[in-house]
Amino acid sequence: MLIPFHTVAGAVDLADIGPECFSAFAIADTLAKINRYNGRTPRPWSVASHSLLVEALCPHVDMKGWALLHDAHESIIGDITSPAVEFLCLTSGGQAVRAAINAAKGKLDRIIGTAWECPPRSHSLEVRRADWVALQAEYTVFFNQPADFLTDEEVEDVQRACDLIPEIPASWVASRDAWIARAEELASMGLLKLPRPATS
Repeated sequence: MLIPFHTVAGAVDLADIGPECFSAFAIADTLAKINRYNGRTPRPWSVASHSLLVEALCPHVDMKGWALLHDAHESIIGDITSPAVEFLCLTSGGQAVRAAINAAKGKLDRIIGTAWECPPRSHSLEVRRADWVALQAEYTVFFNQPADFLTDEEVEDVQRACDLIPEIPASWVASRDAWIARAEELASMGLLKLPRPATS
Protein backbone atom coordinates (compact mmCIF):
# COMPACT_ATOMS: atom_id res chain seq x y z
CA MET A 1 0.00 0.00 0.00
CA LEU A 2 1.36 3.41 -0.99
CA ILE A 3 0.55 6.47 1.14
CA PRO A 4 2.10 9.51 -0.60
CA PHE A 5 3.09 12.31 1.79
CA HIS A 6 4.41 15.52 0.25
CA THR A 7 7.24 17.45 1.90
CA VAL A 8 9.50 20.32 0.88
CA ALA A 9 12.17 17.70 0.14
CA GLY A 10 9.84 15.62 -2.04
CA ALA A 11 7.20 12.95 -1.55
CA VAL A 12 7.71 10.06 0.86
CA ASP A 13 5.66 6.90 1.38
CA LEU A 14 4.12 6.90 4.86
CA ALA A 15 3.54 3.17 4.58
CA ASP A 16 7.32 2.71 4.35
CA ILE A 17 8.61 5.74 6.25
CA GLY A 18 12.09 5.41 7.69
CA PRO A 19 14.65 7.25 9.83
CA GLU A 20 15.96 9.18 6.81
CA CYS A 21 12.76 11.27 6.87
CA PHE A 22 13.50 12.78 10.29
CA SER A 23 16.40 15.20 9.88
CA ALA A 24 16.61 18.15 12.25
CA PHE A 25 15.42 20.51 9.54
CA ALA A 26 12.54 18.26 8.46
CA ILE A 27 11.22 18.05 12.02
CA ALA A 28 11.88 21.63 13.12
CA ASP A 29 10.60 23.28 9.93
CA THR A 30 7.32 21.40 10.17
CA LEU A 31 6.79 21.73 13.94
CA ALA A 32 7.50 25.46 13.73
CA LYS A 33 4.62 25.85 11.27
CA ILE A 34 2.09 23.88 13.33
CA ASN A 35 0.32 26.04 15.87
CA ARG A 36 -0.63 24.47 19.17
CA TYR A 37 -4.34 24.32 20.04
CA ASN A 38 -5.21 24.36 16.33
CA GLY A 39 -4.23 28.02 16.19
CA ARG A 40 -6.64 29.24 18.87
CA THR A 41 -3.94 31.03 20.87
CA PRO A 42 -4.00 34.85 20.71
CA ARG A 43 -0.55 34.82 19.11
CA PRO A 44 1.39 32.11 17.30
CA TRP A 45 2.69 29.37 19.56
CA SER A 46 4.07 26.43 17.66
CA VAL A 47 4.77 22.82 18.52
CA ALA A 48 8.47 23.67 18.09
CA SER A 49 8.17 26.43 20.72
CA HIS A 50 6.28 24.07 23.03
CA SER A 51 9.00 21.43 22.58
CA LEU A 52 11.68 23.95 23.52
CA LEU A 53 9.69 24.77 26.66
CA VAL A 54 9.31 21.12 27.63
CA GLU A 55 13.03 20.51 27.12
CA ALA A 56 13.88 23.54 29.29
CA LEU A 57 11.57 22.25 32.04
CA CYS A 58 12.86 18.68 32.00
CA PRO A 59 15.02 18.37 35.14
CA HIS A 60 17.11 15.33 34.17
CA VAL A 61 19.86 15.91 31.65
CA ASP A 62 19.63 12.41 30.20
CA MET A 63 15.94 12.98 29.37
CA LYS A 64 16.44 16.31 27.59
CA GLY A 65 17.03 14.77 24.16
CA TRP A 66 13.67 13.03 24.15
CA ALA A 67 12.00 16.04 25.80
CA LEU A 68 12.93 18.05 22.70
CA LEU A 69 11.79 15.21 20.41
CA HIS A 70 8.67 14.17 22.33
CA ASP A 71 6.27 15.69 19.78
CA ALA A 72 8.42 15.09 16.68
CA HIS A 73 5.84 12.56 15.44
CA GLU A 74 3.54 15.55 14.91
CA SER A 75 5.72 16.49 11.93
CA ILE A 76 3.89 13.59 10.24
CA ILE A 77 0.46 13.29 11.89
CA GLY A 78 0.01 16.90 13.03
CA ASP A 79 -1.03 18.12 16.47
CA ILE A 80 -4.23 16.20 17.14
CA THR A 81 -5.52 18.06 20.20
CA SER A 82 -7.00 16.20 23.17
CA PRO A 83 -10.47 17.74 22.63
CA ALA A 84 -10.31 16.65 18.97
CA VAL A 85 -9.47 13.08 20.04
CA GLU A 86 -12.37 13.11 22.51
CA PHE A 87 -14.71 14.39 19.78
CA LEU A 88 -13.55 11.71 17.34
CA CYS A 89 -14.06 9.02 20.00
CA LEU A 90 -17.53 10.38 20.72
CA THR A 91 -18.60 10.43 17.09
CA SER A 92 -16.85 7.51 15.44
CA GLY A 93 -15.37 4.41 16.90
CA GLY A 94 -14.85 5.20 20.55
CA GLN A 95 -11.60 3.86 21.95
CA ALA A 96 -10.50 2.48 18.56
CA VAL A 97 -9.70 6.05 17.48
CA ARG A 98 -7.53 6.67 20.54
CA ALA A 99 -5.81 3.30 20.11
CA ALA A 100 -5.02 4.02 16.44
CA ILE A 101 -3.58 7.45 17.24
CA ASN A 102 -1.45 6.06 20.08
CA ALA A 103 -0.21 3.21 17.88
CA ALA A 104 0.76 5.67 15.12
CA LYS A 105 2.60 7.89 17.61
CA GLY A 106 4.40 4.88 19.06
CA LYS A 107 5.52 3.64 15.65
CA LEU A 108 6.79 7.08 14.62
CA ASP A 109 8.51 7.57 17.99
CA ARG A 110 10.45 4.34 17.50
CA ILE A 111 11.56 5.41 14.02
CA ILE A 112 12.56 8.86 15.31
CA GLY A 113 14.41 7.30 18.24
CA THR A 114 16.38 5.18 15.78
CA ALA A 115 17.14 8.16 13.54
CA TRP A 116 18.36 10.28 16.45
CA GLU A 117 19.95 7.47 18.48
CA CYS A 118 17.79 8.63 21.36
CA PRO A 119 15.50 6.08 23.02
CA PRO A 120 11.84 7.15 23.06
CA ARG A 121 10.86 8.16 26.56
CA SER A 122 7.34 9.46 26.06
CA HIS A 123 6.19 7.44 29.07
CA SER A 124 8.94 8.61 31.41
CA LEU A 125 7.59 10.49 34.40
CA GLU A 126 10.11 13.31 33.91
CA VAL A 127 9.14 14.06 30.30
CA ARG A 128 5.42 13.63 30.97
CA ARG A 129 5.58 15.96 33.96
CA ALA A 130 7.51 18.62 32.03
CA ASP A 131 4.92 18.34 29.24
CA TRP A 132 2.08 18.70 31.79
CA VAL A 133 3.71 21.74 33.42
CA ALA A 134 4.15 23.33 29.97
CA LEU A 135 0.49 22.65 29.20
CA GLN A 136 -0.66 24.31 32.44
CA ALA A 137 1.54 27.33 31.73
CA GLU A 138 0.17 27.60 28.18
CA TYR A 139 -3.39 27.50 29.52
CA THR A 140 -2.48 30.28 31.95
CA VAL A 141 -0.60 32.51 29.51
CA PHE A 142 -2.72 32.06 26.40
CA PHE A 143 -6.21 31.35 27.75
CA ASN A 144 -6.12 32.89 31.24
CA GLN A 145 -7.10 29.50 32.64
CA PRO A 146 -4.86 28.67 35.59
CA ALA A 147 -4.87 25.06 36.73
CA ASP A 148 -6.69 24.14 39.94
CA PHE A 149 -5.63 21.88 42.79
CA LEU A 150 -1.89 22.33 42.30
CA THR A 151 0.60 21.54 45.05
CA ASP A 152 2.99 24.29 46.13
CA GLU A 153 5.75 22.64 44.08
CA GLU A 154 3.53 22.47 41.01
CA VAL A 155 2.53 26.12 41.36
CA GLU A 156 6.20 27.07 41.45
CA ASP A 157 7.00 24.94 38.40
CA VAL A 158 4.06 26.30 36.39
CA GLN A 159 5.05 29.87 37.27
CA ARG A 160 8.60 29.16 36.09
CA ALA A 161 7.17 27.86 32.82
CA CYS A 162 4.98 30.96 32.46
CA ASP A 163 8.09 33.08 32.91
CA LEU A 164 9.93 31.08 30.24
CA ILE A 165 7.25 31.37 27.55
CA PRO A 166 8.05 35.00 26.58
CA GLU A 167 11.73 34.05 26.22
CA ILE A 168 11.03 31.32 23.65
CA PRO A 169 10.84 32.41 19.99
CA ALA A 170 7.29 32.42 18.66
CA SER A 171 7.68 33.24 14.95
CA TRP A 172 7.99 30.14 12.81
CA VAL A 173 11.47 30.89 11.42
CA ALA A 174 12.86 31.82 14.83
CA SER A 175 11.30 28.81 16.57
CA ARG A 176 12.56 26.49 13.82
CA ASP A 177 16.09 27.86 14.11
CA ALA A 178 16.00 27.76 17.93
CA TRP A 179 14.81 24.12 17.85
CA ILE A 180 17.66 23.14 15.50
CA ALA A 181 20.20 25.08 17.58
CA ARG A 182 19.07 23.33 20.75
CA ALA A 183 19.21 19.94 19.01
CA GLU A 184 22.79 20.72 17.99
CA GLU A 185 23.66 21.67 21.59
CA LEU A 186 22.16 18.44 22.92
CA ALA A 187 24.07 16.49 20.26
CA SER A 188 27.31 18.17 21.38
CA MET A 189 26.50 16.91 24.90
CA GLY A 190 26.09 13.35 23.60
CA LEU A 191 22.37 13.23 24.43
CA LEU A 192 21.30 12.49 20.85
CA LYS A 193 22.78 12.29 17.37
CA LEU A 194 21.71 14.53 14.50
CA PRO A 195 20.51 12.38 11.61
CA ARG A 196 21.85 13.04 8.16
CA PRO A 197 19.25 14.51 5.77
CA ALA A 198 17.92 12.14 3.15
CA THR A 199 19.80 12.24 -0.15
CA SER A 200 18.17 11.78 -3.54
